[in-house]
Amino acid sequence: MSLLGIDLGTSGVRAACYDRQGRMLATTSLPTSLVHGRDGIVTTDAEAVATAAESAIRQVIAHPAVLNDPVEAVSFSVQGEAVVPIDREGRALARSPVSMDRRGMQAASDLGDRLGRERVQVITGQPLHPMFSVYKIAAGGPGWSGDEVAGYRCLDGFLAERLGAGPVIDYSMAARTGAFDVTTRTWSEEIIAAVAGRAPWLTMASLPNPVPAGSPIGAISATAAERTGLAVGTVIVAGVHDQAASFLGAGGRAGDSSVFALGTSDCLTVATVARPAGLETTGFASYPLTDELWVTLAGTAAGGWALEWFADLVDQPLEQLFAHPSETPPRLLVLPYFTGSGTLDNDTEARGVIAGLTLTTDHPQLARAFLEATGFELAKILAAFAAAGIPVGAVRAVGSGAANRIALDIRADAAGIDLSPVSGSAAARGAALIAGVGLGVYSGLTALPAVPDADQMTASAPDPRHRAWYDRQRAAFRELYLTLRPLHQSLSHNEETSP
Repeated sequence: MSLLGIDLGTSGVRAACYDRQGRMLATTSLPTSLVHGRDGIVTTDAEAVATAAESAIRQVIAHPAVLNDPVEAVSFSVQGEAVVPIDREGRALARSPVSMDRRGMQAASDLGDRLGRERVQVITGQPLHPMFSVYKIAAGGPGWSGDEVAGYRCLDGFLAERLGAGPVIDYSMAARTGAFDVTTRTWSEEIIAAVAGRAPWLTMASLPNPVPAGSPIGAISATAAERTGLAVGTVIVAGVHDQAASFLGAGGRAGDSSVFALGTSDCLTVATVARPAGLETTGFASYPLTDELWVTLAGTAAGGWALEWFADLVDQPLEQLFAHPSETPPRLLVLPYFTGSGTLDNDTEARGVIAGLTLTTDHPQLARAFLEATGFELAKILAAFAAAGIPVGAVRAVGSGAANRIALDIRADAAGIDLSPVSGSAAARGAALIAGVGLGVYSGLTALPAVPDADQMTASAPDPRHRAWYDRQRAAFRELYLTLRPLHQSLSHNEETSP
């Protein structure tokens, strides 16, 4: 028996099969694309994502190792916030806005004025921010309202229903819509009523039913079996937000170890057995996976995108550029806030910055400065967790950014902590293990198998020769953001009033 994890990412889809011990049997991935429009509109095609996922499933289960160990359950890891309107046949009626899409700015501002930022976070566990799905739905537009609309789904629900599941969403993805009451584990009537003032098409009935992660939610239908090659009746299990999946797949444990994901975005995920207290006025986002396990997140939405931007700007392949950064710390500072600040500051008006440029600044120095920025932001986050009394433990690093040892060494150096890389796709592994929970292989999310030894690498540690320098740079990084904040607000206002 094998377990199938489907990772619905921002730039592609991965399907991977694992045995009961969490060892990978086979994996495949297919790319998907984003379309960048005017005024901060960034979308993906939900139909294309679903088609890619089904193709990836068919490919991975054809691997000899999986043919000898057939899939018995499937679950999901999914990018947060992306949402799509569907008709009664489950077809997408519009393109799906992804996390960085800014169409929800006005709806989020209106809700903040109506309920107050702190009240929103008390209810939802998430800071008030336009990235969340409810504000994208409220923005409306063609395909988002009218009699043809049967409801709204995040991408995992969109795919799961196509495979044979009911209209269900797990607690973590419900929380990432920004309309979920994390205390009662139900949709928030208060939030939806407040948003419906400008978006009457959003109703409780238009949203799927929330359940704990790891709950069985259906079985592969006959038509889905024809498209994917999975056996009819294969169990479909409610998955989780990709950051939570990476946490589980990398062996994160409450109070013992946390997981730092380095991908399109950078995110530290920390687990607790209950909702952390006192975060209502912070940029931390907390949500339950089950009644016994919560995770709290903080990171930078454009961490990986900032690196891609720089590589495109200097017309060099990403891997090549960041394989040869400067060996010594440069006299530079980068604020990687290309789509707003890190979630800790929750500042949608923050901008990306490169400070310290001279006529002798070169590409390797800039490459190192971009990598250092990730470490500086992580240090800010770790300090905030410590101030909140939330134990982080050892930090494991996953994602494409953890695969480059030189880059990870620089990030550990800048953050001032050890970073222990875990190889493979932690998100897909986490999704597969969740499938095992739904099948009864594991008793719950806190009883998952450890990461195989072969996937645990030697930690990247700070270089003691750079300690004093990076202590000063971390402080300067924090001060640079605060100093430039009024300028960024002015630039944002100028954008809004420009002809």
